[in-house]
Amino acid sequence: MSEVLNEIREVYATVGIRVAEPAAYGTYFRLRCESCDSYLGVVGDRLLPGLMATLMDAQRELYAEGLLGCGCGHQAVTAGGRAARWQEPGPAKVGPEEWPLWRRAYAQGDPLPAFPRPAGPSRFRFNEGDPLPEEYRRLLLKLLAHEGERAGNKSFWGFMSTCADLAEALAPSEAAKGLKAEYLAEEMKHAILFHRLAAGLAPDFALKDVPYTHYAFHLPRECWADDAFFHFFVDLNGAFHARDWRESSYVPLTKIAATVERDELGHSEMGYHFLEGLCARPEGQAQVQHLLGKWYPAALDMFGRSDSPNVSKFIHWGLKSVGNAEIRQAYKQYVDRKIAALGLGIPDARKNRRFL
Repeated sequence: MSEVLNEIREVYATVGIRVAEPAAYGTYFRLRCESCDSYLGVVGDRLLPGLMATLMDAQRELYAEGLLGCGCGHQAVTAGGRAARWQEPGPAKVGPEEWPLWRRAYAQGDPLPAFPRPAGPSRFRFNEGDPLPEEYRRLLLKLLAHEGERAGNKSFWGFMSTCADLAEALAPSEAAKGLKAEYLAEEMKHAILFHRLAAGLAPDFALKDVPYTHYAFHLPRECWADDAFFHFFVDLNGAFHARDWRESSYVPLTKIAATVERDELGHSEMGYHFLEGLCARPEGQAQVQHLLGKWYPAALDMFGRSDSPNVSKFIHWGLKSVGNAEIRQAYKQYVDRKIAALGLGIPDARKNRRFL
């Protein structure tokens, strides 16, 4: 058992939560109430050392106030409170004519910023089957490994199963469950698209298992607000990267870029739709504002270090147009506007950051 997983178990025990059985293939574990054994969420074992203790210090009062934890009230009492568990309201129903949610976002043109290369279009252009320079091939495989959405990646399916578990157990309405089902279907479509791209590039890579290593994929998801933030922030990260792929020097990637960008933005809008429903109530506004402090730094960290030595190589070969700092700043400006529109305070952009 890893030291990080031991730390997670010890920290959760202080509020009456048991880190139970693995959720699926991969590195995820179900959270259960120590009193009644009810399912409470999921956590991954690849958090950074010490992070779980920091998160618990920040959210312990949410258990005491009944904004996190089991409906039986065990966590509230363990954390020194008495409040019964708050029940999240269901989001407004989205009809068939409104799904996919990216339609509204693109109705007035491109909602995401473009990332023109400072030096102009790349002079490189490669198609499937072309001989690739060794460095180019290595960087392209690194990009695909980071993406993770491949039919042959068992860890991808493991993570998707945690999303299905959360929807089944924590969704506040049948309408919310329906939206999550649409999300899962579109992610399966992406798995096929990226599988075909990987198979055309390196058949031995197509079935390679690549667990998600960034801690954002392992943050505990214990309530509907956690799930909403995951989609709002993490899927939006995918949309921003796919926007940059429109001009990629690797032709097969340009062919799927628009579809992936559009779908991922729709998934982000789904998360935002859930946050709007939660923020319509005072309890939800308080819960969302508090949990924003967990997800905001992780979202900004997902773009990597600003001084990464690989950035100039990706740009040289036309696999990226701009550096990590530039795309992170554009992303921050986008999410800050959306956060402010919910009536939430925007966190300090450097607080609790791990990758500046």
